[in-house]
Amino acid sequence: MGRPVPPGPSGRRGLKRHPALVPLSRDHHYALRQALWLRRAAKAAETATAVRVAREYLAFHRDELVAHMADEDDVVFPAFEPFDRPATDRLRREHREVHELTARLGARLDEKSDPRPLMSEIASLLDDHVRYEERAYFMAVQERLPDTVLQGVGEALARRRRARPSR
Repeated sequence: MGRPVPPGPSGRRGLKRHPALVPLSRDHHYALRQALWLRRAAKAAETATAVRVAREYLAFHRDELVAHMADEDDVVFPAFEPFDRPATDRLRREHREVHELTARLGARLDEKSDPRPLMSEIASLLDDHVRYEERAYFMAVQERLPDTVLQGVGEALARRRRARPSR
């Protein structure tokens, strides 16, 4: 169930990111790693391997991804929504879908059911979501928002992150 994702940059080593968005892009790196591990574990022959990786992903979702998505929902999306409501709506829908699928994964583990099919679905969604955000949405955000607005976004994100309890 692929979603439209623009191709990565050719001939360059990554995308140039405005400093305000760098913390979110760093978070995306870890989300992509989780997607890769979920995808690999979904193909594992042993259910125990899949269960271990699923539990690690649930901890990542709880400890990292929920706050990251809240930062985007509460800070970045409201700033950019007037410029591209359809793209912002897509990302909000995908955030809800990630949370819903993750809850289903937790329930599947509680029921001692095989988590592998759901892990593959989450991996695909998470990978497509992050790549769209990085390649299309964040590029548009930094091209279209005035620098003063981007600086405000960066400051708001930094305040939110400082206010979070340390682990």
